Amino acid sequence: MADLRDLIEAHWATLTPNQQRVGEYALANPFLVATMGIEDLAEAAAVSAPTITRFVRQLGLNNYAEFRAIAIRRYQDLLRPIDNVDRAQHASSAEVIASSLAAARSHVDAMADLPVAQCEMLVDRMAAATQVGLLGFGSSARSMTYFHGLTERFVQNPRLLDGTGGHERMARLIGRMGPRDLIIAMTLPRYSIATIDFVRLARASGVPCIGITDSAQSPLVPLCSDTILLPAAHPVLNSSALAGFAFFEAIAALLTARYQSTSDATAMTRVMFPYLYSDDASSAGPKDPT
Repeated sequence: MADLRDLIEAHWATLTPNQQRVGEYALANPFLVATMGIEDLAEAAAVSAPTITRFVRQLGLNNYAEFRAIAIRRYQDLLRPIDNVDRAQHASSAEVIASSLAAARSHVDAMADLPVAQCEMLVDRMAAATQVGLLGFGSSARSMTYFHGLTERFVQNPRLLDGTGGHERMARLIGRMGPRDLIIAMTLPRYSIATIDFVRLARASGVPCIGITDSAQSPLVPLCSDTILLPAAHPVLNSSALAGFAFFEAIAALLTARYQSTSDATAMTRVMFPYLYSDDASSAGPKDPT
């Protein structure tokens, strides 16, 4: 089926001036049109509702619902959370909770099929890079913060690229990176334009990029040399980062097994011991002299 732009442009010469006004509005505001009813579009284009009906029929469509279905198709991922919220509002609390937990279980179960070779590749490249940038915004930024904390002791010069300090700072940091470095970028629905733009900037600087996203159709996939796909669908929320947290823990575990010796772990425990709770009386703080 034709894209909305292709459909309007193919029939442009047959449209009346008022119908062309509708077409111009639709081409300039495709996302808004995907969310509008017929009366809303008529008001926005300053025409009557019957003009909208004649417009869609001139495009060879049966009715406005068919026209809107074509408009929506391009933005399904962006609009799906709206439909999810609508369904959730008609469900009981128990149903909402149960569906969320069921999605969580399915995501964790799906991780059992994660390719071991991809995990090993990521671990080796992180350990070999002179700088490792962890790039993400929104929920992906929070996931990357967790990943940063898990892995910073195993990599050289880890950098959390989450927008802190502004986009200009992000651009400077990425601009200083090169082929011996590595960027791991994460974006889940709804995909972040900023993440895509900064990955493009990294590629222009020759920085290898590994993507973490949910689908082969994600805009991140063609920009990265390797991509790790994780389930992220959620019955109510925009997306779920749960699989991302599970994946990051698996990678941190592999880094620990590969690159931390028993003596290193012992030394780290000794350093941390004064700050950890223990019911051993000898670890208690100074006693009150009174």
